[in-house]
Amino acid sequence: MPNDILTILDESGGLNAKVFSLVRLKLLASLSVLGPDGATYRELRAALDISDGVLYANLNVLKEMGYLASEKIVSEGKELELYTITPEGLGEWERIRTWLCRFLHCGA
Repeated sequence: MPNDILTILDESGGLNAKVFSLVRLKLLASLSVLGPDGATYRELRAALDISDGVLYANLNVLKEMGYLASEKIVSEGKELELYTITPEGLGEWERIRTWLCRFLHCGA
């Protein structure tokens, strides 16, 4: 039975546990939708309503894991940090999203 809860829980071992925080999931989900266009630090902070310290720390963790990339851009005369999801980040997000969907539907 593919939706057996024990099987689904066992599959969680293949996921990166460091990603399982609400902030990191929100960042990966948002940036996966935006694709190569990415989002600036200010856009992420405003859209996701995340404080500076929490956002900065979590962006850095995801960058260290290789799931996000960043670059400096200039917009309206101001230097901004633009964040994009990497292929590795997109792959991890897809694995997590698929697992979460199976986990949440297993009892339905």
